[in-house]
Amino acid sequence: SGVVSATAGATTPDQTGTGITVTAATQPANSLAPQGASRVPFTTFTLTNNSGAPVTVTGVTVQRTGLAADAAFSGIVLVDSNGLQVGVSRTFDSNHMATIGDTMTLAAGASQTFTVAGNIGSSVSAYTGQVAALTVTGINTSATVTGSLPITGAQQTINSTLTLGTVTVSNSSFDPISAQTKNIGDTGIKFSGVRFTAGSAEDVKFYSLRWRVNGSAAPSDFANVMTIVNGTSYQTAVSADGRFYTTVFPGGILIQKGNSVDAYVQGDIVGTNASGRNIGFDIDRTSDVYFVGQTYGYGISLSTTSFGISYTSALSL
Repeated sequence: SGVVSATAGATTPDQTGTGITVTAATQPANSLAPQGASRVPFTTFTLTNNSGAPVTVTGVTVQRTGLAADAAFSGIVLVDSNGLQVGVSRTFDSNHMATIGDTMTLAAGASQTFTVAGNIGSSVSAYTGQVAALTVTGINTSATVTGSLPITGAQQTINSTLTLGTVTVSNSSFDPISAQTKNIGDTGIKFSGVRFTAGSAEDVKFYSLRWRVNGSAAPSDFANVMTIVNGTSYQTAVSADGRFYTTVFPGGILIQKGNSVDAYVQGDIVGTNASGRNIGFDIDRTSDVYFVGQTYGYGISLSTTSFGISYTSALSL
């Protein structure tokens, strides 16, 4: 079937041949999993495509192990080696398992390293002191797979006493706010802008941001899309379908306690047949931005009650 699976505690995985190899990588250290922390690292593994053709992986199966309750987690996520979340957060089923990640392609001869991470619930006092692990039990792919499963990394202790930093979001002065009409050939257009403000508990670093393109415009209707933060321009990486633009900030952008940064997305209108179309750049989910507190070193969930369309300004062409 191309799926490598193993029951937690088994010594030999059920494997179906060669092609992709799954191996344990250097594991995170045992530490705390504080209340409200995002992307707490648990288990790191590497996938290697030994074949001569690209291989598609559709997800990674994970089981919660250790002496802890599933309810201590608000979700489980897969994080790539660039620190970017792959797919959406998932919760455990009745067997304490979840399939995380997204459809992704591993090029011929390539290796990629991933980390299984946990988002800790916002109220975990009932679980304080419990020790959890997240075990990789399966790699879902149509290719044949060999490897050493299950793979279990760090054991993290649930904690409800640390006070982590916060980040709130609002419209930036760089956001157009209302819909506007632009001409084909216009350059340096500000599509959407947000302001991120650090709370009083910790300085934070801003590591990544993903914009989603909505509206009727085609990917070929715009070009030179950049993310600008506090006046500095950063390159964007576009997804294969042209609908997501991701920026990673090397080393992170420091936001001191109580201070803010403005981030906006800018580009050119180039489509020759784009007349009458519209473009909107959204931040769809809180997981589309990533911050890390500088006192304790944990990921910080964005504090907001509304998201996405509130921070979008559609432009008609």
